[in-house]
Amino acid sequence: MKARLLEILSEANGRLSSTRAFMLMVALTAIIDWQKAIWTIGVWNPNPEVLLFILGVLGLKVYQKRVE
Repeated sequence: MKARLLEILSEANGRLSSTRAFMLMVALTAIIDWQKAIWTIGVWNPNPEVLLFILGVLGLKVYQKRVE
């Protein structure tokens, strides 16, 4: 499991990517929040700012790869 996680967080040159780690943390946080809301309230109503932040972070890696 540890090797697979390091593989996900690594760039093509083998170095660890802080952008990928940040993206993974944001995605996991959003998923945990979504699941907590579904199991407790029954519906997930995130703020538009939260959705824009999640999409912006996920798009950051795509933009970074294009610039490199």
